[in-house]
Amino acid sequence: MTGALIVFAREPRPGNVKTRLAATVGESAAAEIYAQLLSRSLSIAERSRFSTRYLFAADSEEIDYFAGRLANDMWQVRVQCQGDIGQRMEHAIALVLRRHQFVVLVGSDVADSKTMDLDHAWKLLSSRSKSAVVGPSVDGGYWLIGLRKTEPMIFRGIPWSTDRVFRTTIARMDGLGLEVNCLVPRHDVDEAADLCYVV
Repeated sequence: MTGALIVFAREPRPGNVKTRLAATVGESAAAEIYAQLLSRSLSIAERSRFSTRYLFAADSEEIDYFAGRLANDMWQVRVQCQGDIGQRMEHAIALVLRRHQFVVLVGSDVADSKTMDLDHAWKLLSSRSKSAVVGPSVDGGYWLIGLRKTEPMIFRGIPWSTDRVFRTTIARMDGLGLEVNCLVPRHDVDEAADLCYVV
């Protein structure tokens, strides 16, 4: 089975990342924290069972930043499309599924994710035991989603940035008849209080 991993990321530039966190700790400190989270996320991805990895940068102007820092034999750098987070995830997943049998997409600001989370998702999707995998975040969203086929309704009309994202997504998946496995909940870092979860 050929599976691929997508990491959504931003260049860790002050004022460009973690705006809610920056309101408390300042833009420079928020950028430094995000840079550490990003580095950790990329390291976890490189240790996982996924041999094909894509980094989707938030903006075309960030392509050179990532292309100059990631090993060409380990990563392919792409740019996210325009639109809300749902549109961007839907587009990236559909694009990668043209070449792979399943795909897992993760964020780059998770405090306590582990390589075993990615490996578990890989195992479930590669063995066809599940048609979808979701890694919930404690705030009511999700930090990981894995699919074997494109399902636009999973990403459209979702109340993004609310505590209803995860349960709405699971309801959509159930309505589509998908066999879903949920991973261990993890913590996104959005505010200063979340920093205590960083490992």
